[in-house]
Amino acid sequence: MVNEKHLSGRINGWTVAGERTLGETTTLLDDGAKFVPGLRSGSLTINGLFDGATGDIDDEIQSSDGALDGLLASVMPDGFTIGKPAFIATTNLSSYAIESSVSDTVSLTVEATPNDGVDHGRVVHGHTAETATGNSASVDNAVSSTNGGVASVHVTAASGTTPSLTVKVQHSVDNSVWVDLITFAAATTATSERKTVSGTVNRYVRETHTITGTTPSFTYAAAFARR
Repeated sequence: MVNEKHLSGRINGWTVAGERTLGETTTLLDDGAKFVPGLRSGSLTINGLFDGATGDIDDEIQSSDGALDGLLASVMPDGFTIGKPAFIATTNLSSYAIESSVSDTVSLTVEATPNDGVDHGRVVHGHTAETATGNSASVDNAVSSTNGGVASVHVTAASGTTPSLTVKVQHSVDNSVWVDLITFAAATTATSERKTVSGTVNRYVRETHTITGTTPSFTYAAAFARR
């Protein structure tokens, strides 16, 4: 997922990497090197097939050129099943190359550098359509965490008369009583957003959505990562 696009049909390879600098704390009394974790960073590379049609992959990449945090990417390597891994990164386009030869298709390579690193989380809503208010199945982390988290939502299609979608990530200590953790801006058309939260994240998390309008339908995916 890149911004408001599901680009899997144009991509034939990708690499996402999370990194962290290490500050050395080794002293003369230590038997081996010692380090403390520092700043988070990472990288994102996408290899795919060029298509210059309006709204296709070239259009999406070019529109982010020079834009701060222009590419919001959520990579779901094991599919869209709730609870499967998801990598979330807000990135800046650093390189875009198109390659062509007489004997092969026109291909492209996109390289992007994340701001605030790459977060490793879980899918909380698969890339499916919703037409009414409801919630998705919960994801069990076994224990709570204390360092906040990051969530992303990618709305790829919206229809109906005055449709509106509000997506939230909620958390719970018992998988029964739920409290709002992150609330995304109401969506009325295809869009994407990433939000962060600090503090305690309880053991269970889930996605919930409120949909209004006349015959509304929204197709979207969402992910959440603990820190």
